[in-house]
Amino acid sequence: MPSPTTAASFSIGATVVADVVSATVNVSRQQIDVTPIDSTYRQMVQGFLEGTISLEMFYDASHAALVTGISAGTVITAAKVVWASGKHITGDAFVSEFNVSVAPNGVAMATCTLVFQNAAITVVSP
Repeated sequence: MPSPTTAASFSIGATVVADVVSATVNVSRQQIDVTPIDSTYRQMVQGFLEGTISLEMFYDASHAALVTGISAGTVITAAKVVWASGKHITGDAFVSEFNVSVAPNGVAMATCTLVFQNAAITVVSP
């Protein structure tokens, strides 16, 4: 699902996470094969809604909730990506990946992937 615009912010609850460079959301549904054994054609139904949020950010101490999420395995409540257009996607999520790298110039960058919990995803289009 492509971003409606290039400008996006990421928040946890009411707190906007600082220094986010990019936020990407992927939402999908798996197809489930329910074809009867005696059928002459394949029959499919929609599966559960699944989704991830991928973040790239300048790493600093304000990202503690994400670090705690990966180290403790806790749920990030009300993870939300908002685009400049007002469209947003929100839901409770687990942090599945958190990486930090430091460039030779001393700039620390972090990437983070969150997976929506129990397919609890809300998509809002104003």
